[in-house]
Amino acid sequence: MVKIAKVVAFTAAIFLIASSCGDSSKSSTETSIQTIEPGSLKVCLYPGFAPFAIKGEDGTWSGWDVEFLEGFAKQQGLTLKPVEFSTFDNIWMRPGNDECDLAGTGITKTADRSAATGTGATWSSTYYSVARGFAVLNGVQVNGIDDLAGRVVLATKGSTADLDLQARIKKAGITNITLQYVDAGVDAAKQLLAGGSNAPIGFAEGVGSVQTLVQQFPSLELAWQHCMMLPDGTISSEPFGFPVRAKSTGVAAALDSYIAQPTVAYPGGPGTGRDCPTGS
Repeated sequence: MVKIAKVVAFTAAIFLIASSCGDSSKSSTETSIQTIEPGSLKVCLYPGFAPFAIKGEDGTWSGWDVEFLEGFAKQQGLTLKPVEFSTFDNIWMRPGNDECDLAGTGITKTADRSAATGTGATWSSTYYSVARGFAVLNGVQVNGIDDLAGRVVLATKGSTADLDLQARIKKAGITNITLQYVDAGVDAAKQLLAGGSNAPIGFAEGVGSVQTLVQQFPSLELAWQHCMMLPDGTISSEPFGFPVRAKSTGVAAALDSYIAQPTVAYPGGPGTGRDCPTGS
């Protein structure tokens, strides 16, 4: 009887060890990633920057950043849950305010933005780089900041296009450029197409976004492809990164690993020719 009892005990122990090993991957996934809502990856998105984030009339989301992050969420056993914001300005601050696990929609990592997010958020590694561009009516010549003198120019408030324009205007010492803000590229396109004596000369945006507008509105074209000018007057490329909520344990590290070896290739690059032109 003693011998039988020992065999039963030994078999039970083996079963427990096997059961534990069988569940280890699941347990590791559950404990290594901690999001605001278990089972969900909340992502702050702004719908005005096609092709990075697009909200359809039926409420569904698509776009380069959305598709890329959906692949990441699926890899981690999570469901992507969009958190919409009607303005782009300061969207990088949202994760640190516990409004989402991370923010997307083509956010350039700058020294100022990184300092602003502080310890509340960690920026991911670079997943895309972009150049500045200008959407204008076909045939309109815009090759530099001097061509904007005396005209109305459109941009998205808080975007790197906004920062670039303000830095270039200041450096050039031009005082008669009127900068107006729009909530979406489509709104800018409609203003450009409306024409009139006080019509804007163009819309400042990333090259990828301008090319998306040009495809949608054939009467527009891409002009003045250039690098971003920082507030101190230096020229810089634009590395995109995802600001990740610091308290979403494990998300930043997992996202960096995903960016290095994604299951869904980023639709906009690399090798798309949209990076910052050398010397511009």
